[in-house]
Amino acid sequence: MRQLMKRFTAFLNILSSTLMIVLMLMTVTDVVLRKWFGLPFSGSYELTMIMLSLIVLFGFGYANDFKEHVVIDLFYEKFPYGMKKFCSVLIIVLSLVMTAVLTFVVFRQGIRLMDSGAITFSLRIPLWPFAMIGSVGFFGYFLSIVGDCLFILKDRKVFGNESR
Repeated sequence: MRQLMKRFTAFLNILSSTLMIVLMLMTVTDVVLRKWFGLPFSGSYELTMIMLSLIVLFGFGYANDFKEHVVIDLFYEKFPYGMKKFCSVLIIVLSLVMTAVLTFVVFRQGIRLMDSGAITFSLRIPLWPFAMIGSVGFFGYFLSIVGDCLFILKDRKVFGNESR
């Protein structure tokens, strides 16, 4: 089960990486067109905002799978095993609640954007699909945390190298 969740977050990371490449190519094209030909790429600011949002949201779960998020373990390493386990469970429960709420809120915002017909200013692109897709990124993060939860329930550490 955990491997399936990791594959999903890895797929989201591939999407994130692909978006990053597209964003870099678009930026280079915009700079070249603007500097050498005096033809700025219309809507590059809007596309950059959208792509950066999706890049970040798609990368959350993958970063969590490899414990690449910032962790301050100044006191954690000094705790006895029971306290470490309690802290790990507490953090996972709080993270599960937070990501579930964020997934729901972003998805609901996508529905609101769809109902209101909100679009970008210059390119007139509907915003709701990007909010819906963004909620998939949060859902991937949620699944990654569920994987951590399953891992810790098997009496293993979560924040050390053992979870990699």
